[in-house]
Amino acid sequence: MDYQELVRKRDAYQEGKHLIPELTIASYERAFEIEYTHHSTAIEGNTLTLMETKLVLEDRISVGGKRLRELYEPINHEKAFHYVKDCIGKGYALDEKIIKDIHAMLMQNIMVGGVYRNVDVYISGAQHTPPSPNEMYRQIKNFYADLSWKGQQLNLIELAAWTHGEFVKIHPFPDGNVTQRHLQKAA
Repeated sequence: MDYQELVRKRDAYQEGKHLIPELTIASYERAFEIEYTHHSTAIEGNTLTLMETKLVLEDRISVGGKRLRELYEPINHEKAFHYVKDCIGKGYALDEKIIKDIHAMLMQNIMVGGVYRNVDVYISGAQHTPPSPNEMYRQIKNFYADLSWKGQQLNLIELAAWTHGEFVKIHPFPDGNVTQRHLQKAA
């Protein structure tokens, strides 16, 4: 499926969305959020099942035998997801402040978030080694500069892929960027 076909399908959905009951839309959106949160935290190594993620998010029930980090990760992810949706709804362009805010939300109660690393990081088993802090600062500065002109050259899917790929390679935060497995796929 090409980009134009995706745009056509999105537009068709938007045109017919008013015909779907609000309760149905809300139900589907909530199910998507829970599954998205589960899969996003699982790729980072979280061992909560989909049902356990649902219990944590909807019922605010902790799951026995799990590390606190594994309980905070889906809660933090949900907050960050809502923040991103809010930023999109307000028409904000992705920038350094938003990225640092997202990271701070993701790391709440886990570690200090929203602060770039000042140490070397290595990802066991990955072929890619993230840049040293000095080089990382140069690359992240270029990343933000390139972000606006790439947005003018690429369609939304290409821009999302470029943004993700570049961010993963730079790995600006000590944790919460991407996992070893994810990075191996991107390298």
